[in-house]
Parts: sequence; structure tokens; C-alpha cells
Amino acid sequence: MYDEQNKDMPGGSGDPSRQAQDHAYGQYEYRFQSDSGMSGGPDRQQPPHKSGGSFAKTFLTVVLALALALGAGAGGGYLTFRYLSDRASGGDGGVNPAPGNSSIYNNDPEGLLDRSEAEYTPYGSAGENPFAISDVVRMVEDSVVVIRATVVTTGGLWGQTTEGVSSGSGVIIAEEGYILTCNHVVEDARAVEVQLNSGSRYEATLVGSDAASDLAVIKIEPNAEEPLTAAKHGKSGNLVVGEHVVAIGNPLGTLGGTVTDGIISATERQVQTEDGTVMTLIQTNAAINSGNSGGGLFNLKGELIGVVNAKYADAGVEGLAFAIPIDSAYEVECDLIEFGYVRGVIDHGLTLLEINESNFQYYHYRYQLQEIGLYVVSSEFNSDLQNKDRIVSVNGQAVTTEADFEAAIADCEVGDELTIEYVRYSGSASQTDTTTITIQEYVPDSVTFS
Repeated sequence: MYDEQNKDMPGGSGDPSRQAQDHAYGQYEYRFQSDSGMSGGPDRQQPPHKSGGSFAKTFLTVVLALALALGAGAGGGYLTFRYLSDRASGGDGGVNPAPGNSSIYNNDPEGLLDRSEAEYTPYGSAGENPFAISDVVRMVEDSVVVIRATVVTTGGLWGQTTEGVSSGSGVIIAEEGYILTCNHVVEDARAVEVQLNSGSRYEATLVGSDAASDLAVIKIEPNAEEPLTAAKHGKSGNLVVGEHVVAIGNPLGTLGGTVTDGIISATERQVQTEDGTVMTLIQTNAAINSGNSGGGLFNLKGELIGVVNAKYADAGVEGLAFAIPIDSAYEVECDLIEFGYVRGVIDHGLTLLEINESNFQYYHYRYQLQEIGLYVVSSEFNSDLQNKDRIVSVNGQAVTTEADFEAAIADCEVGDELTIEYVRYSGSASQTDTTTITIQEYVPDSVTFS
């Protein structure tokens, strides 16, 4: 999006480092304080756990399988849908739970969700005697739903807003109305509608979402006259390469209940989404298209073993689709159902900006930064650190890049203390000092305890 008003600001469209930095900082504009007194930084809404661009040449880049219709009309085509790897809150508007609304949560998610206890066999997750595809479809088709999320996008030269509908899929995981889908399907939605395989439609409430895993849980209030069919969780850890699987979803946003099949091409494929987030996913050659995001990938025992979220889309490329393993999804959905967010995510309270050779000249002349390195934009939990301080080390480990910083805190947990050495500049002089930060647990703004 072209931003005329802020094009000369760090992160704005006129910033020569925009392309290099955009994957790490998403839609937010990070500003240093200039000599003219310009204050820095956006309102901080999430912990800065971002995947850096160092992965860009290492992993396959995929697009998220979401269908979008702007204004009137039905959705089709691929949407380059950006989501921050650290964003764990939902959108604004009607889809968010009301503050203190505990009725949508359940304090026993493991008792709520049906999960296989099968042991690994060389035959794969469906065992030695799998069902036929048609049998699987009859078992699970009613557990897969169509999701339509009303979203507002901002674009154009003057930043005009347009209301549209993004279409995806979801899987009913509990008869009480809990539905598992992808975060990018419902992110920033003002309202969410769920359509069952029978055609019945329900308004949904966001229970919780987690962009790091690209998962979300929404909830509908089921009709007693139409009981819901919940999918049983399989064990993605029992999958074997070559095992037959079935995908059910809503391709193109208009073809709900579409069934495709394929095999497991790889069980742990590291891929990178277009915003730089690196994920470990199941790879399959089952046909996946826009609108399939959030749909189910099932084994031939009728068990949910993955949540479809992405595919590799390019001319001449076929059969490269991906799903979130259900074993990793299970831990996330349990937290979302019980607490509304993923527990244990660390929050150091720092908003950081990496200055490197490609953008140093711009920041040096505009903001008088003296050296290449990792700079503080804002600090929420520590008043010692200030805008434009350069971090030298974290817990004794030298830090010059964001990747260095993430590596230094990789093993940290909530309650741990970070010892940060930093440099503060005053004209041509500089002073080195040390301070500490106690890591806190990240709780998204959308979650309020009563």
C-alpha cells in the first residue's frame, strides 16, 4: 500500500529499506526520534517475536490458501495475506469475545476433544486396514464447514477502505460448537459466519487465535435439532511418507465440501510463508486451492491429522500443498479453548529495528544513527532503555542483528531475566551501560479476565 503521508518515514513507502524490512515488521511503521522531536513507534500490540529474513533463501516460500471477495461478488484467486508471526489477538468488531466473557471457554479441553491413542505402526496413522475414501468422506464430511469472514481492507492512493468477505474452511472439533481453523482466515474479521455441510448458517465468536502457529478456534451455538459432528484427532506423528490422505474444504470460496485425495509427500517440511514466518508442515500432493485454508486433512481411518493452510503457487508447479500437523495444533487449540490465548509465549517488551549495510545510509542521515546494529524503538518493561539505544549483548551473547537477539533468548522462559548491554549516543560521544529485563508472559489485548 502506498502511504503518501508517511512515505519518508522509516517503514514508509519512501524508505529504501522498506522491501528488506517489511517482512519482519509487517504493517507497522517504526520511527526513531529525530532531532526535530518526532516521536517514534506504533502502539505496541504484541511481543516482537519475528522471523527474520535470513530464512528467505533457505526455505520454500508458500502462499496461504485463502479466497477473497472485495465488495460485491464471490471470491476466487490467491491473496497474499500477511500476518505477523507474533500476533496472537483476533480482529476488532463483532468477532471478538466480550471482555470477561468466560462462557466461550472450557476448562477441560482435553476432555472436550476426542483424540486417538493409537501407537505408531509401519503402516501409517490409519493402521493396517484403512477405510476406502468414500467411507472416510461419509464419516467426516459433516465435520468440515465453510467460513466467511467480513473484513475491511485499506488501500489505494488515498487509503480508502473496502469491506469484503474472505472465505476459508474449518473443522468442528467438539460437539459443543468449537471449530478449528487458520488464523489468517479470521484475522481482523469484523464478523464470522459458519455454514455447515447441511447448509445451515451460524454466527461465530472468536475463542482465540495464534498467528505463530496460524491457528484459531471459533465457536458457534449449536441447534439442538441439528447435532454437530466433531472430527476425531489423529496422530500426525504416526504418519508415513506415501500414506494416503483426504482433504476436504471450500476451494475458491464457493465449493464447500469439496473432497480431494493424495499422499503424504513429507511429514516435516520446513517452509516459509510470504511474510517470512517459518513453519514445520505436512506436505501433500492433494489438490489445494484458495479457500481450502482451515480445512481438514484426514487419514483413511477418518481421523484429522492436519489443518490445511498453504500451497506453493507458481507457473508449472503442481501438487505442493501443506497442512499444520495436528499434534502441534492440539496443544495450541487446548490453550485457546481454555484460556483464549497460547500460554507461555515470552514477552520482553522491546520493539527493535535492525540497521544493516543496506539501510544504514538512510537511517544515518535521517536519524543520526552512528553504527550498524540492533536498535531500540521502544521499551515497555524497562525504563532504562530509550529510543535509539543500540543493543550490544544479551546475557553475554554479542548482538548485532535481530536473528542474534532471537538466538540469545531462544531458551528463555517467562520469569527469566535478560541482562542487556547497550550503547547510548550523544552527538559524537557514546556511553555503554547495562540493564535487566524480566521476561513476562504475553497476553493479547483481546483477552480480559473477569
